[in-house]
Amino acid sequence: MKMFLFICFILLCSTIPSAYSSTCDVKNEETTMNWHVENNQLEIHFEHNNLTENRWTSIAFGNGPGMNGLESIIFSRGNDNSITTNTGFTPKKKKVEVDDVSYVTVKNVELNGDKLKVTVTRPLGPAGPRNFSLDQCVNWIIVPGGSVKDGKFKKHHGRIYFIKNVCAAQCTREKKLRVMSNRIQ
Repeated sequence: MKMFLFICFILLCSTIPSAYSSTCDVKNEETTMNWHVENNQLEIHFEHNNLTENRWTSIAFGNGPGMNGLESIIFSRGNDNSITTNTGFTPKKKKVEVDDVSYVTVKNVELNGDKLKVTVTRPLGPAGPRNFSLDQCVNWIIVPGGSVKDGKFKKHHGRIYFIKNVCAAQCTREKKLRVMSNRIQ
């Protein structure tokens, strides 16, 4: 009987989730992205499979309506293969206002051929000139890209990817305490 109870206890413990939650992620034909929060800092790792010269791609955050009122992180590639990271805002459709100073920190950038890999961090709470916060659930949008001409971001081409109701604060690598009480009498 004790052996049976011991085996049941082991099986029960093996079905309990890990003490660490997994990193959240999304993937489509052109991009891969994952993110997590640690110490109230949101870290985003973003990959674009085909970012050619004089092109841009972005991640936008907000609940619109549509493409209006969105915060964005914009990655652009110059004709000299330089990668620039900007933050900005879309006050209305087809218009992006780029911030004077980007409020994300670039941790690393790698360009291999046309494949871009970049990791950025930003506070989970209010940040930037509009004090935009990602501590609540909002839509995230991946914009695959558009052209850059004379330093201006032109209209995006291709399909945009909506990720509905992302709750970034739930994507954490912080250790969580779990209390278990199994009394067998």
